[in-house]
Amino acid sequence: MIPRPLVERELPGLLLEPEEVNATMGTTGMAVVGTEAAMPDNSALVSPPECLAIDAAAEAPVYAGSEYWAERGVSMNNGDDFTHYLKQAVVLFPYQEKAAAFFDMSVNQWPACRQFTHTQSGYVYDVGQTVNEDHILSTTAMMQEARAPGWGCGRALALRNNIIIDVNTCSAAPADSAVKIAAQIGENVQAQW
Repeated sequence: MIPRPLVERELPGLLLEPEEVNATMGTTGMAVVGTEAAMPDNSALVSPPECLAIDAAAEAPVYAGSEYWAERGVSMNNGDDFTHYLKQAVVLFPYQEKAAAFFDMSVNQWPACRQFTHTQSGYVYDVGQTVNEDHILSTTAMMQEARAPGWGCGRALALRNNIIIDVNTCSAAPADSAVKIAAQIGENVQAQW
């Protein structure tokens, strides 16, 4: 059986709650610090521009021309001097083939980014190997010369039904946290029959 395409009103219910994120990221106190129903454009803050997709989840220039219909995103961290950060987003496409086309484009694009700079702070990030397993594309970007214990971000992009799941997790050791969160959101997508 082919699952029915999801609709926009279902998007908010796909995202994880802070308690679920605490467990997956190995921290406590994660709380929502922002929600969005439209993608931002932070392309001016990242150089080179082709690395925007690695630096941040659900950025408008990355999805330009993909024919997506809607997006919902939630950002969280664990307090004022936060040690953990998450942005989770779900992007609705009219049908599965359109979402798959965006995913395939990302599979080809992500490996082109090996290093990028945050133009305001001057921080430089080294990008690890890109992996594509079970329709989850992932990589990590670690800050050069970060203060101990270090800082880096995990990135994951998952294709489930007509939804693209876009996740950015940052901490001293992000490991596969972005992949795990993307997979959990993916289970929520697949539960919507």
